[in-house]
Amino acid sequence: MQEYGLHCFACDLGGMETLEEGCQAHHMGGEEIDELIDDINTAIAESPKREWVLTITPAAAEGIAAIAEAEGRKHLALRVAVDAEGSFCLEFCEEPGEFDRVFPCEGRQDVRVFASPLALQRVGGGTIDMRDGRFKLDLPEEQGSCCSGDECACKKKAL
Repeated sequence: MQEYGLHCFACDLGGMETLEEGCQAHHMGGEEIDELIDDINTAIAESPKREWVLTITPAAAEGIAAIAEAEGRKHLALRVAVDAEGSFCLEFCEEPGEFDRVFPCEGRQDVRVFASPLALQRVGGGTIDMRDGRFKLDLPEEQGSCCSGDECACKKKAL
């Protein structure tokens, strides 16, 4: 969508209008809107199918609890969110969003993680861990990937 000049993540109207209304507000014609929809459908079809789950390791749960306590944010959860650039960030919040999935942390009933469907489409099946004092997101190997270990046929093809 950003290639078409649509920055809906940062737009206040992004959740209140249809895609067509947003396109029209940006002076896009019917043919360009159809091309955008085709591109979106292609991207969805080509994206890896991800399981809509997240695993939170005990180390990550302890890290979340420690940060929440240090910041005086007891009874809050950590939310995996997509920012305006399409990257991921972690933010504290009180309640899950309307469509968020809730993931409890084994051994720490006071720690929960929320994730939106948009985030889960890209990081679903992943594991949130804490190593070397930093949160890490480990994603499962993609099925049908041509890469294994340090050797990657994709890189060789691109050269």
